[in-house]
Amino acid sequence: MSETARTWSEWRILRWFLFLGLCALLFGPAYLFAMRPVNATNDFVQEWLSARNFVEGQPVYGDLRNSAQRHLNISAEMSAKMLPYNAHPPVSVLLALPLGSFAFHDAVMIWNLIGLALYAATLTLLIRGFAIPFHPAAMLPILALSLACFPLYSQFAQGQFNLLLAFLIVLAWHLDVREKYALAGFAIGVAAAVKLFPAFLFVYFLVQRRWWALLVGGSTILLLNLLAVSILGIGELQSYYSVVVPSVTGYVSSRQNASLAGFWHRLFDANPQENVTSVLTSPILAQVLTTLSRILVLGALALTAWRATTADDRHRTWAMFITGMLLVSPITWPHYFVMLLLPFAFAWRCATGRLRRIVFWVLFVVMMLPVYYFPSLVMGKDRGGGDQYVLGNSVVSVKENLLAASVPAYALLGLFILIISCTNSGASRHREIAGSSK
Repeated sequence: MSETARTWSEWRILRWFLFLGLCALLFGPAYLFAMRPVNATNDFVQEWLSARNFVEGQPVYGDLRNSAQRHLNISAEMSAKMLPYNAHPPVSVLLALPLGSFAFHDAVMIWNLIGLALYAATLTLLIRGFAIPFHPAAMLPILALSLACFPLYSQFAQGQFNLLLAFLIVLAWHLDVREKYALAGFAIGVAAAVKLFPAFLFVYFLVQRRWWALLVGGSTILLLNLLAVSILGIGELQSYYSVVVPSVTGYVSSRQNASLAGFWHRLFDANPQENVTSVLTSPILAQVLTTLSRILVLGALALTAWRATTADDRHRTWAMFITGMLLVSPITWPHYFVMLLLPFAFAWRCATGRLRRIVFWVLFVVMMLPVYYFPSLVMGKDRGGGDQYVLGNSVVSVKENLLAASVPAYALLGLFILIISCTNSGASRHREIAGSSK
């Protein structure tokens, strides 16, 4: 009998089957509703409205609230709760243009089905890339944990781009380890054109002296933006960088922001609209501490990338860079955590010893929970639960910020440190998914 077959005992299969049934019962209906939502309040409405505006010859970065009233027939009161502009780059609008001719709910369903396929492709790349022995019964924990993962649910509920970014980043890792550097650079170039922050991963190519990856990646960003300009018009690109980008800076101190910038700005430079109480108001101190912590993260990443020579070294370096990318980003929303598939896969492989396994599962569970879970425990459901917390309607004290709002940031930093502590010998041990859940 093979090692994989021995690992999957009948009792373990039964336990995962029962857990999957529980997750399907608790979370399945929410997923089904999210795939084709009834309301028009998710994030994908930004892309769809821009696409619909383009079809009608209107500015794609025009007033989003007026567009919502015109195309979705919603009230001014409801549209007032939306962002004033589409906050996403022109290339993301370009991807959504084919969906502009569909009704909004159908467009979201098509987009989510594409995301579901990308999620399956990403998991396949991870299993193959890490040479994880796979047993058909492993689908039970994969499906169960996927259903219980709130960031994944948020991806479908909001119609986000995170599964596309996760696929492109994992694809780049897969290609880089196999020394297909130009194609790896192309994948990151596409990701950076769709959203700006994945461009941080070019630092890895720079330190590793992957010149072809840098050249192809940079050219990809340029060509995709030129394509967007040729279709949307140069004025839309100018509107995005002159109007839209400055308008989102106020969200840095959001109680949902899990990045280093979010942590320090909540403490020392909170936006009054976020209702987060600062220790003291000092924008300079917030910026200095943000810069210093980013330098420390960047230094650890550069040193690790410089020393990476073997395939296991590169696995670890990529895991660190993806986690570090979210740490140093100006804004890291909790639904970005679906991009941590590779870091978690790597950390799980190297989580040898009782302490590391406990730390791994604590971090994993914390980052799977809804962003308002710990605030509701600390602040009570009236102030820390659901939209009351997420929309910033309740006041968060300094203590509540440190004990509740900053928990996702602690978990993200903890994952980064856990990956740093992983040794090559621990990372090289190939264990199945079921083997880690004894």
